[in-house]
Amino acid sequence: MKVEINLDTMSKINQFVSICSKIDCKVDLIDGEGYRVSAKSLVGALATVDWSQVYVVCEKDIYSHIKDFIAE
Repeated sequence: MKVEINLDTMSKINQFVSICSKIDCKVDLIDGEGYRVSAKSLVGALATVDWSQVYVVCEKDIYSHIKDFIAE
């Protein structure tokens, strides 16, 4: 699955990383230009603050876990 998300506050970033850390497969954050970081890494997630778009990518459907972060 690939879906655009919104991580615009430190609180959201902390919550998102905490949720992703409990998922039993690889979860990445990517931008539109090919940069990729682990969604389970606080440092990686902090790097996305400067990205214009942030997508979460996972081989499993994790929508129910991250639905509060999906960009509208």
